[in-house]
Amino acid sequence: MSSKPLQPHTASSKIMIDHIGQAIAKADSGNFQTDRIRYRRLALAALKPLARPTEAMVDAAHEAVWFDAAWAINNRQDFKRAVKAMIAAAAREHPAQDS
Repeated sequence: MSSKPLQPHTASSKIMIDHIGQAIAKADSGNFQTDRIRYRRLALAALKPLARPTEAMVDAAHEAVWFDAAWAINNRQDFKRAVKAMIAAAAREHPAQDS
């Protein structure tokens, strides 16, 4: 079974930055629409650490897509599952607490 090579989706990336920016604005009781540049900058800053995942994140991604000894990520769904697992693992490492 062959699969097509994965292609980058730059439009999706910008949309994700906006989703993250909106979440930051909401958590900050701010307004994404009135300060898009600030919240997009904060979203990019929030994403940077994910470029260096922790061991727990890597383990979670591996577990999420493990099928057998010939393990491989072969399609977009496998990548999505792995990314979701990595982010969930990061959230569990240091859950948000009220101050």
